[in-house]
Amino acid sequence: MNKIKKSISEKYINSAIVQKEIINRLIERLTFINLIPRRVIDIGSGVGLSTKSLFEIYPKAEFFMVDHSSESLNSNILYDKNILPVCADFKNIPFENSTFDFVFSSSALHWEIDIQNSFKEIYRILKPGGLFLFSTYGPDTLIELRSAWAQIDNQKHVNDFYDMHDIGDLMQNLNFMDSVLDVEKIVIQYDEVSQLQKDLKNIGSKVFYDDTEKIPLYSSQKMSAMYQEYEKFRSKLGHLPATYEVIYGSAWKRMDNIIEYAK
Repeated sequence: MNKIKKSISEKYINSAIVQKEIINRLIERLTFINLIPRRVIDIGSGVGLSTKSLFEIYPKAEFFMVDHSSESLNSNILYDKNILPVCADFKNIPFENSTFDFVFSSSALHWEIDIQNSFKEIYRILKPGGLFLFSTYGPDTLIELRSAWAQIDNQKHVNDFYDMHDIGDLMQNLNFMDSVLDVEKIVIQYDEVSQLQKDLKNIGSKVFYDDTEKIPLYSSQKMSAMYQEYEKFRSKLGHLPATYEVIYGSAWKRMDNIIEYAK
């Protein structure tokens, strides 16, 4: 691995504190599911942390890593002929209908503003009887950062996130079967706000820009003021919290009107 690739993957791995824990919790859920997939797709795979864990469970399966970022895919930590990277957005996945036995996505779907079409695409590429297992973030994610910026200006500095119930309704409308959704909050403690910002940058979180001028929505003066507002959340132990509202979900694609004939 060259130095550039190593730098990108190492930065992500070092900063993906919450993301790594969420992957572990999703993988744990797989232990309760009887599944032997032939083809698996990891949507929003990044540098391959989740794909690596899945490949260890299903070493005989064919894997596809899908991500917006060609840079992340080119810096992935996996080397196997059965693991293929694909650069694509989540609402236009370049595979035929009913291609995959297992669709997995961790900490990725919320970065796509058009989440409804992302879920439609996932349903489309999933085989009848196939499993969809995912995590995404809810509205209280980074609530401290959102609140601090709200005291400074009226601009949007933190992404909007879908509510668990909205996602549940969406999955029901798409005809997913046996949908299960639950939510928990994971709080990471930081010494300084700048550490949080560094982690968000390293994991590829989007930064909002002004649509007309294409310049960052903050100045050094605004940033300093935001830091002061964030200090109001500092705990008695001296830590600054960063909250993640994590939504976990699983569902199956219906097998209605599917008839299998014995050969």
